[in-house]
Amino acid sequence: MAIFVALLLNTPASAPKSLVFLLNRCQREPVMRFLRYCWLFLFILACAPAAPAATPTPLPGGPDVGVIIITTDLAVGNHRVVFGLVDRDGFPVRPPPAAEGQSPQAQVRALLLSQGQPAGEVRATATAQFMRWPAGEQGIYTMRLDLDRAGFWQLEVTALRADGSQVVASGAFQVKPKTDAPAAGDPAPRSKTPTAAQVAELATITSANPPDPDLYRLSIDQALDAGKPLVVSFASPAFCVSATCGPQVQIISQLKEKYRDQANFIHIEVFQDPHLLKGGRLEGKPVPSVLEWRLPSEPWTFVIDRNGIVQDRFEQFTNFEELEAALKRVL
Repeated sequence: MAIFVALLLNTPASAPKSLVFLLNRCQREPVMRFLRYCWLFLFILACAPAAPAATPTPLPGGPDVGVIIITTDLAVGNHRVVFGLVDRDGFPVRPPPAAEGQSPQAQVRALLLSQGQPAGEVRATATAQFMRWPAGEQGIYTMRLDLDRAGFWQLEVTALRADGSQVVASGAFQVKPKTDAPAAGDPAPRSKTPTAAQVAELATITSANPPDPDLYRLSIDQALDAGKPLVVSFASPAFCVSATCGPQVQIISQLKEKYRDQANFIHIEVFQDPHLLKGGRLEGKPVPSVLEWRLPSEPWTFVIDRNGIVQDRFEQFTNFEELEAALKRVL
């Protein structure tokens, strides 16, 4: 982990050639290897204590804090972008407490990087909101960004530490011409997914414990024919690296209780036969719908209108308020 963090933090913001080289190399690596880095960060975020027992010796050189862009599927257009701040020792950087009803913020500039140019061009700015993890004091920053060109980009983030001191950090990412997973405006794939009526035990189609039977009442294709908005979440509660899949499914159930007469709600387990997985997620095979929806990570949650068109999507954890606001827009 320390080596990976050092690579991220020792890439200077004023050296786009180095960033482009690094990202080009990442492109040539197998996709899953890159995703493991993101999952490793999410695992550390989920498990990190509120503060380290002792202050480790920092790695020499480079800035103290870097940005890890957790969103893995970005393309030209307006997208939700999720990122975390991590120090050179691998610990998440926490913001200061916020007033009740508010969340800490970070100011973000998105720069398009060009080969041979001494610095990137600022193409978008945003205010990112800190979203606490379902348990503990850790969390991630979320925002919407207008990404108008494909290519290599860099986020420059200004935020505050828990002690009130300012942090300025950066991280690189790629913007593709088109997303892999369905984006806003795309028709939702008509996947035939397992339902409670097809199995003797829900444990054969979900690792949620206990499962909410209502979330397995309809297949995706059936829900798309029902003429109602649909919220569908792909998550593996028992095998999720970030430990947020279980809470994410619980939020889907809470939304269902509030809007059951106005929309349909479905949870899709990411792995086949979750009751047979003895060695964890590395032994699991993805269910066909994960491949049909071309999902590069988990959890994923989609909000679909009554005409079967994706209107919003959330890679990684989203809280009740953010998801409810998206649902209200399609009711």
